[in-house]
Amino acid sequence: MAGAGARSDGAESSAPRPRLALFALAFGSGFGVMVLEIAGARVMAPVFGLSAVPWTAVIGVVLTALAFGNWVGGRLADAGRVPLASVLLATAATAIAPLAGSTVPRLALELLGFIPGAVATAAIFFALPVFGLGMVTPYLVRAETRSVSEVGRRAGEIGAAATAGSIVGTFGTGFVLLPLMPLPVLLGATAAGLVGLAALARVVLGRGPAPIELGAIALVALLVGAFGAARPASVLADVQTVYTSIQVRDGSWTDGEPVREMRQSGASSSVEYLDTGDPAHPYAKALLTWMDSAAAVGGPHGRVLVVGGAALTLPLAIARRFPDVRVDVVELDPRATALAYDHFAVGTDPAAARIDVIHGAGRHFLETTDGSWDLIYIDAFDHLVTVPWTLVTEEALAVAGSRLRPGGAIAANVLAPLAGPGEAFMARLLATAESRFPKVDAWRVSPDAANDVVQNVLLVMAPAGSAPPRGGWTPVPVVAAGRPLTDAWAPVESLQARVFWAGLKW
Repeated sequence: MAGAGARSDGAESSAPRPRLALFALAFGSGFGVMVLEIAGARVMAPVFGLSAVPWTAVIGVVLTALAFGNWVGGRLADAGRVPLASVLLATAATAIAPLAGSTVPRLALELLGFIPGAVATAAIFFALPVFGLGMVTPYLVRAETRSVSEVGRRAGEIGAAATAGSIVGTFGTGFVLLPLMPLPVLLGATAAGLVGLAALARVVLGRGPAPIELGAIALVALLVGAFGAARPASVLADVQTVYTSIQVRDGSWTDGEPVREMRQSGASSSVEYLDTGDPAHPYAKALLTWMDSAAAVGGPHGRVLVVGGAALTLPLAIARRFPDVRVDVVELDPRATALAYDHFAVGTDPAAARIDVIHGAGRHFLETTDGSWDLIYIDAFDHLVTVPWTLVTEEALAVAGSRLRPGGAIAANVLAPLAGPGEAFMARLLATAESRFPKVDAWRVSPDAANDVVQNVLLVMAPAGSAPPRGGWTPVPVVAAGRPLTDAWAPVESLQARVFWAGLKW
């Protein structure tokens, strides 16, 4: 007769297990979840950017899948009919779904819109593999527990091991793995690693797919990852950095002319014509025209600071156009600068000798530098449309204003619709600018664009004593309204999320 503590509910829990192996399985499952979550956001970035919208979609889907995985995994573990190794092998097979690339997110965006499309993409890519990884902990708690009296301790130990895996996966993916290898290779290697966990589960728990099945799935995952890393001839570079994803590619611009483009997190950050190296973006041309107007009325341009360098196309254009100007550039990502000198005109043009690049955050640089400039131009974005809030608060603008030389001005490239719910950000930004500067102008870069589409705005701010040019420009049909943005309260992403809820229009 069986004693009170005996177990007879399935082969996976009938005998003591090597504890370190169980902890390794828990650790690996937690690690895998975070690789999929962090790398997953990068997969979606070319279509949805890296704003709160795709991050919310990914995190929400991951947590939902984990919850359902825990719930279903507990029941399967108790039933004892489905081996954990089989669960992990199926998880590995579904983990290669993100290697479908941008096809799924583009289709989801077209059919569902921005926010529902982001959620649907996250669900298609990550729900099943994370659901499978969510089943692991209940299986391991079941296999580790020998009696009711130790359930709490064993569950805590397995949970701690899984959380430790998530911690290492978070730091390891963000700081090591993403910059180390192409994204498809990382995802393929992750799927192959999950096959490795399935093999370990088979050895430790005694049941599961045959070794040949495990090997076949692992090989397919690695091959699919390697194939996904291949790029067309038009793509000159495609890298992941600690800060963002960067792609350099050749193509045709809207006017049919050949161009070279740098894209960061899916958004076009620099475009220059291949034959001249001149910028193709209308907002860059608008700034140069505005600087011409300022020079014509005696405005000083001896030293210019550009916050946000990307491929350095605009700083080079400024250096070319104004031979006596020195251009300082603050760029967060050193890899972007390296790619700029490798692939863009700045790498060969003599005017680049008057460009100095400083790597770091724009706000921190402005707060710590003792330099001063005739023009400070802010051209930095967190993702598709959002300017970093740290650069647009009253405090940030005050710091920037303190770095201006007499007669100087601050200009900024802003992306926003000029009508509809998304107009609120522009109104709050204007209110913030007017709270710090007596002269504020917001000019339309594309006057013929419909008001409800996201468009470039040239925002100019100047202290008393400066006389920025105003003639010949079309003002935006938005007036300052609302509370100025401050370091204590700057809901920039919340304000610009209204653009996405209303439907992103370019």
